[in-house]
Amino acid sequence: MKLPRTIAALGALFLSLLAASTTNAFDTVVLDPGHGGIDEGTAWYRVKEKDTTLAVALRLEKLLQNEGIKCVLTRRTDTYISLDDRVKIANRHPHSLLLSIHFDASSRTGASGFSTYYFSQSPSGRFVAQTIQEALDESHDTPNRGIGSQDYAVLVRTLGCAVLVECGFLSNKAEAGQFASAEGQQWLAEALLLGIVRAKPIIINDPPETQIAKCEVYAKRLEEKEHQRQAAVAPAKSGTPHKPASKKK
Repeated sequence: MKLPRTIAALGALFLSLLAASTTNAFDTVVLDPGHGGIDEGTAWYRVKEKDTTLAVALRLEKLLQNEGIKCVLTRRTDTYISLDDRVKIANRHPHSLLLSIHFDASSRTGASGFSTYYFSQSPSGRFVAQTIQEALDESHDTPNRGIGSQDYAVLVRTLGCAVLVECGFLSNKAEAGQFASAEGQQWLAEALLLGIVRAKPIIINDPPETQIAKCEVYAKRLEEKEHQRQAAVAPAKSGTPHKPASKKK
C-alpha cells in the first residue's frame, strides 16, 4: 500500500530533525501554555487548566526576559491552538527549548505533586526534565512525582529539546487554590525559571539516533491515521454501514 502523504511528511520531518541535530544549545525558550479556547483542559473547583497554564507562562516570560533569555509563546490569549500549530511555532526556532505547561487531574482528589516528561530517546530532554524537576522540588514542599518518558506529539515533533511539565493536580482542592492565586503562579514561574537557567549552560545536543527515533514514532502515527482513514472510506464506498474510528488525543 502506498502512503504518499505519509512518506512526504516523514521525509520533511527527517531532514529538518537531522539539520537540528547539529545545532548548539538552545538560545530561545518556547513556552507552550497547554489547551486554550474551546479546549479547557481539566477543570476543578472553578479553576480551568487553560487559564492557569497561560497565567504561569506569561509570568515566566517576564522572568526569562529579565534574565536576557529570548522567549516565544505559542499563545498569549484564551485561544485554541492545534497541536500542529504549536509544533510549527516551536520549529520556527530550531535552537530552542520547548516547555509545555500543563496541570494534572485524578479521580483520586488527594493526588498531588508535579512531574516532568521528555521524549523517551532524548538525552537532552531527560537532562532538562530532571533539572526542572529538581528546581520545583527545592522551591516547594509539593510532592515530587519524578520524571518520565512519553511520546507526546509536542515532544516528538519539535526540532529542539522539549519537555512537558505537569505542575500540580487541579483535582486537589488545595493545589487548585494555590495555582489559581497570583502567589502560587509566581512561585511556579520562578521555580521553572530556576530549572531553565540551570540547564542552559550545560545542555548537550541529542545524537542523530534521537532524531531517527522521533521520525520512526511519527511515521507510525501517520500510518495509523492513514489506515484509519482508509478503513472509514472503504465501507462508505461499498454502502456498508460503519462506525467512524475513534480519535486519539
